[in-house]
Amino acid sequence: MRSLAALTLDLPLVVALQVLTISINGIMILLVLIGIGFYIGWMRGIRAILTIALFTVAAYLLCVQGGQTLITVVNRFYQNGPRIAAFALGRDYTAEPLLDPLITPDFAIPLFFRFMLFIALIAFGWFFNAKPKWYKAQPDTKGEPLAQILGGCIGGFIALLIVSGLTAFWVDLVNSGAAFEGWIATIFYALPDVTPFVPTLIVIFFLLLGFILVFNLPKLWKA
Repeated sequence: MRSLAALTLDLPLVVALQVLTISINGIMILLVLIGIGFYIGWMRGIRAILTIALFTVAAYLLCVQGGQTLITVVNRFYQNGPRIAAFALGRDYTAEPLLDPLITPDFAIPLFFRFMLFIALIAFGWFFNAKPKWYKAQPDTKGEPLAQILGGCIGGFIALLIVSGLTAFWVDLVNSGAAFEGWIATIFYALPDVTPFVPTLIVIFFLLLGFILVFNLPKLWKA
């Protein structure tokens, strides 16, 4: 009876240790992925990955955090279309009526569409990465001493956004009733949910980026 009682008392502890182990493993996986992004950014420099970072942020805001943002923007442009046209033609735009919303406000963008748009925007970032004038394949450590550290921070930030986005899509997929097994499912189940912190990190990213670029890299847009 004592052994049975002891075993019963130890079960919650065992479960708690298992949950703690999974949580720690998920955090370690996330840190490793961020570290890989930091290393790539450090080796390439800020000029080489800035375009990718901007596209990734746009993809995250549109497809993950702001799935309804896209609907709102489309509706506003559509509803105000006649007024915008009247203003462009020099007429009294206040006399033009507002159109009904093109998309119902309660419409939910399908998960598959959001996922594909997320991947497509990031792919566009990679494709057009070398197009802007600020692009440089390798960091200039003498002329821009902060190029590598900024590149590393932004590289880690990009990795965090991608992982957070994919994790959010996975959670939505599982919540819709889909069931998966295997090592990929194990990784996604273990990864911590950092989506509540991402908006703040994006704001900090733009603030720090703007401040540091203005005062330390004033010629970033030049080749």
